[in-house]
Amino acid sequence: MDQSSVMMMIGGISGTIISVLSAYFLIIKFIIPFFKRVNKWISTWENFMEDWAGEEARPGRDAVPGVMERLNSIDGELKNNGGSSIKDAVNRIEKRLEDGAENFIEIDYKLESLENRISKLEDNN
Repeated sequence: MDQSSVMMMIGGISGTIISVLSAYFLIIKFIIPFFKRVNKWISTWENFMEDWAGEEARPGRDAVPGVMERLNSIDGELKNNGGSSIKDAVNRIEKRLEDGAENFIEIDYKLESLENRISKLEDNN
């Protein structure tokens, strides 16, 4: 072998080594992290969609309602429905408080009237 063929062989080998190292660096630094991010995004999206749609009952686990079903349930609690919703309960409590306030005003008036009568009786004696 002459010197020029040896130099060409070394150049070819070093070119191959540089290509392999470059490919390795590209895979380690860019491609693997990219696929990890994409995989994380996909699993996050899948989890969101499972939460949104809900899950059917399976052995050992109850069904999990989806977001729309849960929102409908909440919406039903915020409307009057004849007595069993939260809104109906709040309205009943508010009515009782108003009635109680009226009763306290009436009781306060009666007590004040009694105090006036007692003080008049004491002044007369």
